[in-house]
Amino acid sequence: MAVVQDGESVKMLVMSTSVMEELKNALDCVHTFVDQLGKLYAPFVMQTAQALQPVFDFSMREDIRAKAFDTWCLLCEVMCQNGEVQVLGQLVQEFLTRVLPKLAAGSEVLDVGAQKTCAQGVKNCLSKAGPGILNAEQVKQICGMALKALEESVQRREAEKSNKHANKDDEPEDDDVEDEEMDLRVACIWLVGALMQHHPDIFAQEALQPCLAVVQTFLPPSVDEMDRLLALLLVGNMLNRLGPRVTSQWPQFLPQILKDITNHSDDMRQPACWCISCAAKDPAFAEFALETSLRLAELVSQTRKLAKKKSFKPAQACADNALSALIEILLNHPGVAGSQEARVWSVWVTSMPCQVDEAEGVKNHKKLLELVCAERPEVLGEGGANFPQIVATFVEVYNSEMADEDTSKGIGQLFLKLGQPRLEQLSAQLKDKQQKKVLRIHREAQKVSA
Repeated sequence: MAVVQDGESVKMLVMSTSVMEELKNALDCVHTFVDQLGKLYAPFVMQTAQALQPVFDFSMREDIRAKAFDTWCLLCEVMCQNGEVQVLGQLVQEFLTRVLPKLAAGSEVLDVGAQKTCAQGVKNCLSKAGPGILNAEQVKQICGMALKALEESVQRREAEKSNKHANKDDEPEDDDVEDEEMDLRVACIWLVGALMQHHPDIFAQEALQPCLAVVQTFLPPSVDEMDRLLALLLVGNMLNRLGPRVTSQWPQFLPQILKDITNHSDDMRQPACWCISCAAKDPAFAEFALETSLRLAELVSQTRKLAKKKSFKPAQACADNALSALIEILLNHPGVAGSQEARVWSVWVTSMPCQVDEAEGVKNHKKLLELVCAERPEVLGEGGANFPQIVATFVEVYNSEMADEDTSKGIGQLFLKLGQPRLEQLSAQLKDKQQKKVLRIHREAQKVSA
């Protein structure tokens, strides 16, 4: 049972658990059809969209509303893949018309969970829809709404702190409420990132300045750590999505980010390293490449020496991101590290596989395979000295979450090319279980080839 305020009226909604489960199961079923059939689902897109709309207003379980949103986003992806531009535009505009007001509804009836779901839904919709869907006014409006929702969430937190201080309330803070508020703020940042992704020129012209203002407010070291995290996520999206369009703005944030790659806090180091991996793709990063690569190499080396404990996983995730930053510097600014370059390359190769961050693992292991297949001497080492370590890395990540399907297939083809005698020689120092996996990968590659 739930009491829901709808404008000036109040509604009492009653739904049995079994009915909710049936609704969720139906959504799961439709979601699976769209996800698996892809383009083949096109004839049913409009009928499905019509059936989904009533669930958008579902007020009692956010996971059900989120599943409806996600299914709608898949419908957009189907139309995008089919080149059905007109229908795609209709789907996106219908979604925005229905969902955006809920993102801005916090001032009347506060429902942080619903706001978060809406922010995530709009982000996913825009990401699936691709470029050319929004005009300049829409980009500016949606960015403004996301930043306003973020600002209001921060204001609620500060007001709560002030009330507790004024009342000298000894009761502990409700961590669940603050966690939900933080999830909303992060969702707003990623929504802004989705606007940058497919409309970078419009965004740089119409919406960049408000984002820079947020960064200026939240990035200084004196600011609360969770707010600094938001600034780093926003900067990372700007560097990743807007590229050279924000290079002239680097002095406003890059010096602090370079400092944060050695921050004592794992929560700061990880996004800082991600930001550097994005910035390093720009030729303008050359002046920072030497010092940064050495600091990253030291960070990775020290972290990989830590014991394999659960408590050190956040630190290892930072190191995974540092590896991504290292390889971007090495590939985009060759020779900048001078006499230290061979050592930096060695750190990158020997510090793999990535251990925690799956997204960074997929990127690094794919790049390692490409460079090995290209027989890059910096990667293979003098006289192929790094090959045993490379084989060990590929054995660990093969058919795991740390490698995509193409990378796993490529590992099999590489092992097939090396041949069983050479593989046995290279894996001689591996554990028995790893040696058996080497031979299994080789056999599976033979079957695929046949």
